[in-house]
Amino acid sequence: MRVTQQALAIARIQTGSGPPEDKARVMAWDRLNGMLSTLDSKTSVLLRFNAIVVAALAYVLVIAPTEPFMGTNPTVRLVGQVIGHGSLLVSVMSCGFAFPVINVQWDFFGMRLDRPLDGESPFDDAALQRLGDLVAWRTRLYSWAWRLAVAGGIGFAILVGIGTLH
Repeated sequence: MRVTQQALAIARIQTGSGPPEDKARVMAWDRLNGMLSTLDSKTSVLLRFNAIVVAALAYVLVIAPTEPFMGTNPTVRLVGQVIGHGSLLVSVMSCGFAFPVINVQWDFFGMRLDRPLDGESPFDDAALQRLGDLVAWRTRLYSWAWRLAVAGGIGFAILVGIGTLH
């Protein structure tokens, strides 16, 4: 079944040409896809934030590592380097958790979009369960990506504070 045929089958269910159970399944499918769309947009913003933090930390730690800590004692310099490198690592890890959230899923109703099948593909509870599992998995990944991004941002703020107030 091609993607257009699948879309037509779903449209027929939505317009009333199917049993109520199929209509409920389509509504649940739309709701889950809406959740995936929200996760996608939130993750996109999170990745932009991480890009800014990683770029700033890379500049401070790699390109100009002595500038923020000029004239400070070695202990302050060491603390700044540890916090800075830790923040950089945490921000990169956040990206690692975020990328699978925006990953394109080739599976659709248990088949691949790039290889149409000859027969009907089921739009059943198993397909809905797979989508629900995908939403739950991506929500957990986003949650960890967000926590790590916040930790990286706080570390960067502390690093800026150390560099400014020393």
